[in-house]
Amino acid sequence: MENQEKTVRFNIVRIQTEQFAIIPESYQEHAPFEINHELAFGIDKTHQIVLARKTARYLHPGRPPFMLITVVCYFRIEDNSWNDLKVENTDQIQLPRNFAIHLAITTVGTLRGVLHTKTEQTTFNQLIMPPVNTLDLVPDNVTFL
Repeated sequence: MENQEKTVRFNIVRIQTEQFAIIPESYQEHAPFEINHELAFGIDKTHQIVLARKTARYLHPGRPPFMLITVVCYFRIEDNSWNDLKVENTDQIQLPRNFAIHLAITTVGTLRGVLHTKTEQTTFNQLIMPPVNTLDLVPDNVTFL
């Protein structure tokens, strides 16, 4: 696809901690836990903004989460790049997979920093989010209708 070869110019214009919760009664110290990851993209065509919403749920298998965080990063796409993302003869916008992965990596890093700040001075601060394979979270180009 033609727009995969072009550099997309953008800025982060907003970071939002959409949700954060610690549920201590669901936590079992020293017990194995897992992190469930979700990633979603959204768009505001009027303002040429793409958003990436990343959720992480920390939980012990078979139990409700003991920690939950969702962070949203808002990226304003510059005019020329926005035009490059338009799918010809349609109203669709398409993010090339590599660009969507870049936004996902930025959002995961932002979530990691917010998580550190929110858990500072608590026992949950030791539960640092490990590296996340964003290639699995973004399997293809992202298309908005």
